[in-house]
Amino acid sequence: MTIKKIAREHPLVLFFSLAYLVAWLSWLPLILSQTGIGYLPIKIPMPYVIIGTFAPLFAAFLIQWLTQHNLKFFRFRVRWKHLLLGLIVGFILIASAFILIPSAILTKPPLSLWNWKAFLAYPSAIIHSIFLAAGPLGEEPGWRGFALPRLLRKYNPFLASLILGVLWFCWHLPLFLIPTWTSSPMYIYAMLVVSLSFVMTFIYNISKGNVVVAIIMHGIFNSSPFILNDFLANSATKDLISFELLLALSFVFLVVLLLLFTQGRLGYETKIESKVV
Repeated sequence: MTIKKIAREHPLVLFFSLAYLVAWLSWLPLILSQTGIGYLPIKIPMPYVIIGTFAPLFAAFLIQWLTQHNLKFFRFRVRWKHLLLGLIVGFILIASAFILIPSAILTKPPLSLWNWKAFLAYPSAIIHSIFLAAGPLGEEPGWRGFALPRLLRKYNPFLASLILGVLWFCWHLPLFLIPTWTSSPMYIYAMLVVSLSFVMTFIYNISKGNVVVAIIMHGIFNSSPFILNDFLANSATKDLISFELLLALSFVFLVVLLLLFTQGRLGYETKIESKVV
């Protein structure tokens, strides 16, 4: 069976296989270096990880070219009201789950010490996250632009989000061999990524499949830790549970609310074609 035939008959299988293969191979030198497990006598800086984050974009481009002989695999132009709806609702959801809910539980009185001006740093933090850090720009056109609409054609929104969330988490597994990559335990990171997958599905659907919204939402999530530090800079916190666990539970709680509010549809009403219109 040729790769063209596989691309036509099993595009999702080929997409995820390529996204894994290209990313993991590109990360291998970093993982083997002194930055990772130390098998190589060189130290490769962490920004090298950015190369692998473009694997989903590369996989989507390749499959689209093999099957359609063009690179138009996701919707880009949509109505402004859908764009703004996705941006506003997405920001409220992610900022609430990442900052407001955990802060309300962990912060000792008075809550007036919260530094609301920290939110003004979001625009520059998002730009840095999208263009200078790993993640949004290379991943989202693949995860949400290519894979999600195809998963939604095959499964209900709950299963589509769960499948994509689990595969998205597993795609990151080699990076856990790098001590400085994340401070979160693997199970907490899994809870966060899988929960975020449900939130991103909802945001993607209400914006009518706008990948730009998905990229910005990914950037908001990645930049939120820096905003949180400034937000609680003047506040004392309680020693209840670890913040990482509270953060993960906050996103799980948000997902439960979204599933109940949308009756499991997560904003999905009609099929969103995965092409530029």
